[in-house]
Amino acid sequence: MARWKGEDAPMKPAACGSSRAKLVHRLAQLAICVQFLALVRSLAEFFRLQHVAGPSLQVATVAPYVGGGLLAAVFAWAGVLCYFAGRDRTVIGVGVVTIIALLIMKVVVIGP
Repeated sequence: MARWKGEDAPMKPAACGSSRAKLVHRLAQLAICVQFLALVRSLAEFFRLQHVAGPSLQVATVAPYVGGGLLAAVFAWAGVLCYFAGRDRTVIGVGVVTIIALLIMKVVVIGP
């Protein structure tokens, strides 16, 4: 006997759609994972810089990486909200925009 019926059933696009809908749903999940990995990578850069520079590490050196982490966190938050709203294609778009924005920030603010 099914627990959910009709309008009360939770949204599960991967369970009730075509194989294309399942693929889009999986890509949305992958995009969220990539966003969180970008966030962790941006914030972990502080520890690498601390190891390389030692006690002479300045705030100005770390600030762009913290800004990149904040940017990644905001985009990850937006992606998760879109995912909960069932907007899988939007999640994928937000994931792509996150990576592009972080790459642009790295080239423009931090340097190649």
